[in-house]
Amino acid sequence: METHPKLSAPISPRSGAIDVILAVVTAVLAIAVVGSVAYLGYSVLQQRAMERAADPAWRVIEGASALVEESPEDPQMRVRLGEALASAGRYREAVRELNAALEIDPTHTGAHLVLGIIAVMQDDYHTADSYFIRILEDTEGGQFESLGEHRELAFFYLGESALSTDRYEEAVGYYKAAIRINRGNADYYFGLGLALKGIEELPGALENYEIALVFDPTFAQAHYEMGQVYLMMDDRVNAAVHFAEAARLAPENDMPTEALASLGTVEEWEARAYEALERGDTDAALEAALVLRVLEPEDAEKAVLHAEVVEAMGKPDVALEVYREALEMAPENGAIKDAISRLER
Repeated sequence: METHPKLSAPISPRSGAIDVILAVVTAVLAIAVVGSVAYLGYSVLQQRAMERAADPAWRVIEGASALVEESPEDPQMRVRLGEALASAGRYREAVRELNAALEIDPTHTGAHLVLGIIAVMQDDYHTADSYFIRILEDTEGGQFESLGEHRELAFFYLGESALSTDRYEEAVGYYKAAIRINRGNADYYFGLGLALKGIEELPGALENYEIALVFDPTFAQAHYEMGQVYLMMDDRVNAAVHFAEAARLAPENDMPTEALASLGTVEEWEARAYEALERGDTDAALEAALVLRVLEPEDAEKAVLHAEVVEAMGKPDVALEVYREALEMAPENGAIKDAISRLER
């Protein structure tokens, strides 16, 4: 006969009922929690779907993915998807699609170009150069005129790569090659300016920054770099002019403002101007006055100081024009009116 061990305390009917009730309540709560989690998960997924639908990059990726599904053997469709993924920062997926395109068409310059750009963005310049050079090799000759844009961009990015690795002479050659294909791109002239600055051909650097500004007058970085070159040439007046313009065009960027501040404060330049005037050093006084005009272009007193310096240099006609500028800022200023009357006589 089978015996069972005795329990130290028998379970009463009431205790068993309570346990059953607790078990049921626990189960109900568990179901409720699972339901809440499921609802929350659904809500999160729904929110993400709405965010993706509102995101232009995501819509482009979705559209390109659909085209790849329709034509999986079309390399161009895979390159488009690769471009979209790269634009969204999804580099690994982009590289996978671009390599798939190259398996279908090993000479697809678009795939090589985007792979090279991704490598540049990841600071892998050696790999980037190999892709861009392959484009140049595959597009050599007149029969590839339709691929001129890819060739042009390959030269440009080779210039960017060389510039980033301090190979300035090479960068000069690559930027010039890009410009020979397209003479209307501000970025190419700006890059050439940087490369020429790197080999200390400063007049050439300034010339190319100026050309860049012709094609893009709002190019704040070109103004900033011009300011840096003028500082290298010990021309603080023009440096101030271009730093100030860069700061105006890109108020969210602190670098131009900091560069301008590094030249000195208004009080320092004002003291320098008066001290130079006192000792008869009109050249130093003029430099200080001009920098002051840049730092406070709407201040009539700074314009008057400028006029006084020019007059001390023996240029009354120029001084008259500067006094007239000052009068526009302070139309009721009697001293300025007297100075104008005196010089007009």
